[in-house]
Amino acid sequence: MTSNLGLIGLGTMGKSLARNIASRGFSLSLWNRTTEKINEFVDEFPDENFYAPQSFEDFVESIERPRRIILMVPAGDPTADLIKKLAPILDKDDAIMDGGNAIYKVTEIYQKQLEEKGIHLLGVGISGGEEGALKGPSIMPGGPVEAWEEFEEVLTKIAAEDFSGKACVSHMGKGGAGHYVKMVHNGIEYAEMQMLAEAYQMLKELYKLSHNEIADIFEKWSEGRMASYLTDISVDVLRKKEDGKELLDLILDKAKNKGTGVWTTQEALRLGVPSPTIAGAVFMRGFSNSLEERKKLDGLYPRLEQSPEMTLSEFTEHLEKALFATRLANFEQGFAILRAADKEMHYGLNFSEITRIWQGGCIIRSAILKDMNLAFSQKVQNLYFTEFAHTALVECQKSWKLIVNTAVKHSIPMLSISGGLSHFEASRRGRSSANFIQGLRDRFGSHTYERIDQEGSFHSEW
Repeated sequence: MTSNLGLIGLGTMGKSLARNIASRGFSLSLWNRTTEKINEFVDEFPDENFYAPQSFEDFVESIERPRRIILMVPAGDPTADLIKKLAPILDKDDAIMDGGNAIYKVTEIYQKQLEEKGIHLLGVGISGGEEGALKGPSIMPGGPVEAWEEFEEVLTKIAAEDFSGKACVSHMGKGGAGHYVKMVHNGIEYAEMQMLAEAYQMLKELYKLSHNEIADIFEKWSEGRMASYLTDISVDVLRKKEDGKELLDLILDKAKNKGTGVWTTQEALRLGVPSPTIAGAVFMRGFSNSLEERKKLDGLYPRLEQSPEMTLSEFTEHLEKALFATRLANFEQGFAILRAADKEMHYGLNFSEITRIWQGGCIIRSAILKDMNLAFSQKVQNLYFTEFAHTALVECQKSWKLIVNTAVKHSIPMLSISGGLSHFEASRRGRSSANFIQGLRDRFGSHTYERIDQEGSFHSEW
């Protein structure tokens, strides 16, 4: 048996991606740490061109030269162990594709190690979950051009389609560019989910709406400029019932994470890029995990109960505008991180291409990406300077402030929506309060300051 490619890792994503690849006419040799899963998977899909090898050596030998091997295993030790195992037995010009959620720094270390042996490593971000992996994900590959060229055909065939019908895949750049872009994608995703959760909480607590009634509102939003994958699936989550009970009422309010949102926030801090919407979403997941403490404090500090000051239709109109404005601010924060990283690491990122490949398959796909794609194709940097964003923010800012003010009045935490508003307000301030900060720094530590009326650094005897 000689297969076109090899794939290691038959978890949820690996199995879906294997089926996607096979459906495009490629033959695949499969491997998994638990070898029983290989035969079970092959037996489940007997019509696909899968090969179940007898050993790891058989797996490697069964792949046509130069070999192309896809890793679909968790980042960290599982990936490290496989690369360590593969490196001595692969040949020059063989190529490995790491499709896990790896941190870009580790990807770049592996790339350097393997390049010494003439083996190419492509670090690939894949977004779309199980369904996307099977039907067409958004794919973000980064690494040596030689590695991209080895996998370009198969990745182009299995990817989702953008708004124009083109494949949602493009070479992001050298080094760990692919995993870096996917990391920021996930940071944006965290904030998108959090802002929708904040909208859900306001509608549920202020207006005592049922989940079906909230679903009706989200469904209406999904038909307009708030159209997005996450808005759509929010309707499914809100309407889901189990044994006659609403599933949301049964789900514990503790949110998990796999690290990419934290990494994005850490990168923003490292690069000095303000990203309060994304960081707020990460922090809210942290709050969610302090369950027992939250329950005790809830009883210690009763919330002020007030009746809403607007009709439901008025409120939902303001809330939709606040959400759209937050989405704009959220994407700008994500792209600001990418701009800073590209400047430092010289990846060669193409922001127009990034907004194109995020139009299909990925979790953050939304209607707004069409406007952003056009803006970036015209070499715009900051989204706040674009005509479409200016029009929207001028229209939405009053509603944005009203929603944040309402949340404060009713004791509803709103780190993402309010963080987006703070980001916008701070970004458009011609003169900030940093002069006061500099005065304090010079007073307690003689750190000096600059002046608006003279050149140079100054220190005062306070």
